[in-house]
Amino acid sequence: MKSFIKRYSSTRTQDNPLWLVVLSDIMTNLMLFFLILYVFTLNPEVQAGFIEGFNQELDETREKEKKAEEVIQRILETDIANELKRELERSGLKDMAEVQVTDTKIRINIAAPILFPSGGARLSPGARETLDAVGRLLSELKKNDVVVEGHTDSVPIKSGEHASNWELSAARASAVLDYIAGRGYLPEDRLVAAAYGEHRPVADNSTREGRALNRRIEIVVKRE
Repeated sequence: MKSFIKRYSSTRTQDNPLWLVVLSDIMTNLMLFFLILYVFTLNPEVQAGFIEGFNQELDETREKEKKAEEVIQRILETDIANELKRELERSGLKDMAEVQVTDTKIRINIAAPILFPSGGARLSPGARETLDAVGRLLSELKKNDVVVEGHTDSVPIKSGEHASNWELSAARASAVLDYIAGRGYLPEDRLVAAAYGEHRPVADNSTREGRALNRRIEIVVKRE
């Protein structure tokens, strides 16, 4: 009889190894439950110390999780920036677009002639291909706010539908923002349009080359 019981027990244990895990989980939870009940039968000071220690441990866990999320976000942002550089180079825009990365932002600088006809603020057919490539990659960033900046050279506008360089830069920034939002790459509540006209040059406006560099759209991804 004993040998039969031994054989039967051994077979059942081998066939069902997970019951031990379930049983240990139940016992652990019961022990914690009764421990908490016991603590609350003690004096208020002991209760307060127990609760404070529990809350402190919970805060430390949340802080570690937050730091881990920040590291992952930073890695994702860097990967997106590098992929943007490669995408612009594959599109033949190496000399007319660039991506700069700092601790606080990712700046995508695109020469105005890629996106707009001279003096105009309506996107050219080729602009859509470039903005689609940028938009698809930016859509992978789920938290970052994005500012679309319009910039011009310092040559005064004498004709056309825009009365000043500031109005032209505002119209161009809005056109890029509307396209990115309209295609669903980024939600409107994370997009901002900014117009600077000729007031933030990156090159000398007294030369033809410098003016060409100053006529640009900058898409700035904030890193926080």
